Amino acid sequence: MGYHRAGFDEIVGVDIKPMPRYPFTFIQADALEYVAAHGHEFDAIHASPPCQGYSIMRNLPWLRHKEYPLLIQPTADALNATGRAWVIENVMGAKLASGWLCGTMFGLPFFRHRFFWTGG
Repeated sequence: MGYHRAGFDEIVGVDIKPMPRYPFTFIQADALEYVAAHGHEFDAIHASPPCQGYSIMRNLPWLRHKEYPLLIQPTADALNATGRAWVIENVMGAKLASGWLCGTMFGLPFFRHRFFWTGG
């Protein structure tokens, strides 16, 4: 929604799972495969790889032995290959070499830190 409010007129979401409430064009597909095939068609790409493998929540007793994909570097590699401007957003446990933002910085009623790594 932020990109729409900033004036971007064509917002496309891609996820491997259905997103029935997504308010813009939605394509159900593997995001890495989609960006490899179509990333060059966009002005900018914002990616949010699954965060479970980087989240502090993975240390909970019932999640401790569960394996999660670590897709930040493969995502960055795919985005770099497009030659387009990009942003990867993820949880603090991802330890991206980037800056971070928090909802409270924007007057939002939640304390949620996220890294934002840019390239392209």
